[in-house]
Amino acid sequence: MCYRAAMLKPQLVPLLLTLLICPAWADIYKQVDEHGNITFINTPIQGAQRVFIESGYPAMRPAAKAKNGANTPRVSTASPSTFPRVDAGAQKERDVNRRRILEDELSAEQRLLADRKIELANADSNRSAEEKANPQKYVERLGRLRENLLLHEKNIAALQTELGKTH
Repeated sequence: MCYRAAMLKPQLVPLLLTLLICPAWADIYKQVDEHGNITFINTPIQGAQRVFIESGYPAMRPAAKAKNGANTPRVSTASPSTFPRVDAGAQKERDVNRRRILEDELSAEQRLLADRKIELANADSNRSAEEKANPQKYVERLGRLRENLLLHEKNIAALQTELGKTH
């Protein structure tokens, strides 16, 4: 056997090496079960849909970085013909609903922030007997009030950012 391996023609070595390092190409299938769990598999089974991936696996590559460190925008590719489409009217209605929900959440957070500011301002005058006897309890309550205040401020900033992204 060793004799035969030694007799391997030198011209075949590059071909064999090329075959060994070629990437494996396989179809990918996506299956969604009755609970909404998504599974990706490489064998077709009943109820699974074939996923189209362009050569070079662009979905798996990280976004290219510009010289300033920012991500460069990705070039969008055409959706498959079987991809569900939403007409412009339905999308506009969804966008309007999203904006209304964000505005409602923003006004609720602003009310909660105002309430927490009043609560924090009145914290000294609303000290309980236990807090007067144990000042550490009062300090802990002030800390919780301040944390809650910061949380509402962060929520407001995030909601304003999202609202800025809507049309």
